[in-house]
Amino acid sequence: MHLVHRILRLIESVLVAAVIGTVALVSRVIDATIGLVGRLSDRLDAKLAGLARESRERHRRDGRRQIDPISLK
Repeated sequence: MHLVHRILRLIESVLVAAVIGTVALVSRVIDATIGLVGRLSDRLDAKLAGLARESRERHRRDGRRQIDPISLK
């Protein structure tokens, strides 16, 4: 009976360690995904800012005025 109890405790310990490891792994994956999305968002913002800058320069150079984004006039 004592041997069965020790085996069950060993199985329990292994299961607890597996659950903790899985949670830690999922946490790292989520952190990495958040970091990746943040970097991609920063790159997109930079590209959009560059496009806006080029558009303003083209409008200034061609003598066209900017459209008000609220009223579209």
